[in-house]
Amino acid sequence: MADIELEDSADALQARETAHDVPLGVKLLFAGLIAWGVYYLYAYSPWTTGWTQEADLQGAPGTGVNIAHTIAYTAIPALVALVLGVSMARRKKAAKK
Repeated sequence: MADIELEDSADALQARETAHDVPLGVKLLFAGLIAWGVYYLYAYSPWTTGWTQEADLQGAPGTGVNIAHTIAYTAIPALVALVLGVSMARRKKAAKK
């Protein structure tokens, strides 16, 4: 039987094929989503809008407006992530040629 001695350093255990930097587009998307979340929390929080559950249950006007905003704010980051994913996949295919 062969005696195989493996090196126990951190460099020897690092997977070389997956060791790369995170793409700039992913970093920008991550930073943008965090900034958007902070803005959204501020813009639609009860302490800035005056919204309460009690007023909502009594039929306060204007509570249905947030539905369109919520859909847009969910669809826009999803679309950006999709575009980034497709462009990164095309870039990898172009690099292989």
